[in-house]
Amino acid sequence: MVRQHHENVISNLEMGVRFYESVVETNGYVPFHWHSSIELIYVMSGQFIFKFDGEAHVVQAQQFIVIASGVVHDVTSTANKALVLQIPLDFMAQYCDDPANLNMILKAPTDESYQKVVGLLNELNQINMRQKAGYLFDFGIILLMILKTVVLKFGTAESTKIRQDTSGLKDIITEINRHYTEPLRVSQLARKFGYNPSYLSRLFKQQIGITIVEYLYELRLSELYQDLIKTTLPIKGLMQKHGLTNERTAREMFKKMYGDLPKQVRLKYHR
Repeated sequence: MVRQHHENVISNLEMGVRFYESVVETNGYVPFHWHSSIELIYVMSGQFIFKFDGEAHVVQAQQFIVIASGVVHDVTSTANKALVLQIPLDFMAQYCDDPANLNMILKAPTDESYQKVVGLLNELNQINMRQKAGYLFDFGIILLMILKTVVLKFGTAESTKIRQDTSGLKDIITEINRHYTEPLRVSQLARKFGYNPSYLSRLFKQQIGITIVEYLYELRLSELYQDLIKTTLPIKGLMQKHGLTNERTAREMFKKMYGDLPKQVRLKYHR
């Protein structure tokens, strides 16, 4: 089952934010979703590709990305190790006005403020791992320094048209995520949500960065990938389970997405 489309951040620290070190040993894909928080992902090893605002943003090792609240995005990743910091809007509201409409400007890794945040994220991780007496005081100080830098150096109150238009596609993304195993058609989605099919196709491609059909296949293939490495069930049956009725096309697209055929992925992982 595809994970939820709107992710409510549950804090794991008493001060009301979520921070953790993530270690993933396989390729991964997280379908389009959005948060009621700003999210910082610092890649320690591996590679992430975030798609939002109609573009793909590649984040390599020793780089990070900031994603504003409400921004619809998906994530493709290799095996990786990363730091994830999620700051809910109610926490941010103590320090800045209208955080829900704060957009983020992507800066070059060579930018001084960018490098400052990298150093602070590493320091935050060290404090969290050691957890010496009174560590939450130090954690809170570094957290606020990160938040101040991000809001003042990366934030902008100017809303983009892409972000506004994308908000209208959230119901359609939710529908696709819920029913990805079914034979969904663009005409069917357009009729249900009151769009002209051609207009919906253009809008989705422009704002999300890929077509509805491509996204539907990415969902199905990512769920197939997870079942390949987690189960020993027959591959043909797994394809049927996830709505991949054309096996030849599914195998071709799977290899394009993951670099190997389904059988090869299973053999490599279990070996």
